[in-house]
Amino acid sequence: MKSLQILPSILAVAAFQFSSSVVRAHDDHGVYLGVDAGPAIAKDTSLREFPDAPPGGEVEFSTGGRIGLTAGYRFNDWFSLGAETGFIVNEIKGADAALLQAPILAVVEFRLPNKSPVVPFIGGGPGVSFSILGINDDSLNSGTAVDGAASDAVFAWQAYGGVRWNINDHLALGVTYKYFAAEAADWDVDETSQSVRFGRARVQSITGGISFSF
Repeated sequence: MKSLQILPSILAVAAFQFSSSVVRAHDDHGVYLGVDAGPAIAKDTSLREFPDAPPGGEVEFSTGGRIGLTAGYRFNDWFSLGAETGFIVNEIKGADAALLQAPILAVVEFRLPNKSPVVPFIGGGPGVSFSILGINDDSLNSGTAVDGAASDAVFAWQAYGGVRWNINDHLALGVTYKYFAAEAADWDVDETSQSVRFGRARVQSITGGISFSF
């Protein structure tokens, strides 16, 4: 008789453990959205072509800013796929000009699940960047003024890593190091047959962000 009385308790405990595992499994997957921002440190690049200027110079950038928007799907507690877009802006030293990168990148991310709320992660992916160069009345040796903006779409990629602090099942705060690289861009210049061409763009950022899981 005692064994029969204990049996319902055993079944209840087993059912509770099973339901808890189902809830945890559900929490490990789903749609996520994120936003992050921080400084953007652009590495100097080569000046391959500029109207009335000899090639072989160097373009230096001031520290700028970056904001990113990410969306994707978590398949489990260690793997997710998504996409990222945003803006990276750096002014050009010695000129009234700025370079803006508007990337659209695939995001493949791997996380290291553990019992603590702090979760390390790494990720990255390829994509395209719309490189936009804006110049405000830069006079050339010929007397022609370069003024306005032009854009070029180039191949780009990114790698990143960081940690997130899970506040609860739906909200997390994170710190991320990002390395972004884009191929050389080429911009047409009106009133001249020459173009503006820079070397590859390489930008490092440390961003703080917030993400939401659904």
